[in-house]
Amino acid sequence: MTAVDTGLAAEYAAIYAYSAAAVHLDGDPRWIAEELEAEHRSRRDTLLDYYGEHQLEAAPSLAGYDIEPIADAAAAQELLLAVETSVTTAWRAGVVSSEPNEREICLRMYGDSAATLARWRIAIGQSAADPWPGRPE
Repeated sequence: MTAVDTGLAAEYAAIYAYSAAAVHLDGDPRWIAEELEAEHRSRRDTLLDYYGEHQLEAAPSLAGYDIEPIADAAAAQELLLAVETSVTTAWRAGVVSSEPNEREICLRMYGDSAATLARWRIAIGQSAADPWPGRPE
């Protein structure tokens, strides 16, 4: 499995999580969650184009993903924070690829996902300051 495969899988999982969680939100967090889900869909589409341009086969999304039941807005916010952190971590790991095309797409996706993570943190009232987004603790 390549770094791009791992990143695509993370994007698929994020789309699934946003679809499940957004209905539990309202106000600004819901509006921002809907925007961020659209960003994940756009990244997925960019990745599928990447696979096509490089004559690679992209794995399809799974029918479902293992997420905890979402009881309320707080649980939805927590889930989406964990998802955004996971996506950013996946892309950060790919930046060290020795293959130039893979490294380039991973770096672009890492920057985009770090910005998305920061937007979500701000949306739920957390600090966006993180000098190393996606860095495992």
